[in-house]
Amino acid sequence: MAEELSAAAEAVVELKYELGQPDWSDALNARARARGIKGRLRGLLPSALLAVAAWVLTDSVLIAAVTVLGGLFGLVLRAGVLAARHARMSAPLGPWTVTVADSDDAVRIAGTDLVTRRGWKSLGGYVESAAGFVLLTPAPYLLVGHYLPKRAMTKDDTDRLRGILDRRLPRHGSRPPEH
Repeated sequence: MAEELSAAAEAVVELKYELGQPDWSDALNARARARGIKGRLRGLLPSALLAVAAWVLTDSVLIAAVTVLGGLFGLVLRAGVLAARHARMSAPLGPWTVTVADSDDAVRIAGTDLVTRRGWKSLGGYVESAAGFVLLTPAPYLLVGHYLPKRAMTKDDTDRLRGILDRRLPRHGSRPPEH
C-alpha cells in the first residue's frame, strides 16, 4: 500500500511559472516542427499564389520576386507577432500552476482567475524543445494546448514529466539535445 502511494506521488509533476514571449516563440516553433514540411509549405501558399498573380498581371519577374520576398518576410514577422500576442493575452491569467498526473486526472491548469482540466483524450501529442514541452491538440490542427517550460522544473521533474507524457501521448519529433 505504501509503495502504491509513493508510485502515485512520483507520477505527478507540479509546475509554477509565468509565460512570456520567449516561451510562446518556443511553443510556436515547436508546433511548426511537429506539423512538418507540409504545414510549413502551406504557409507559403498564399505568398506563392500572390507572386504568380503579380507575374501574370504585370508580366514582370521582378515584381513577382519582390512579392515572394515580401511574403517570406511577413512569415518571419508573423511568428514574433503571434508570440507577442499570446504573451499579452495570457499575462493577466498567470502565474500558472500546472499539475500533470499519470492518471485520469491528466493535466490541471490553474491561473489567477482560471482553473481547467485537460483529459488525455483532448490532447493529440506533445513536442519537446530544448526549453520546454508543448502539449498539442489532436490532428489535423495540432494547435498549442499548453506550454510547460523546463525552467520551472528540476532535472528529476523533467525526466518524470517526459515519462508521463511518453506513456500517455504520442511524441512528435525527436528528443532535443541536452543543454
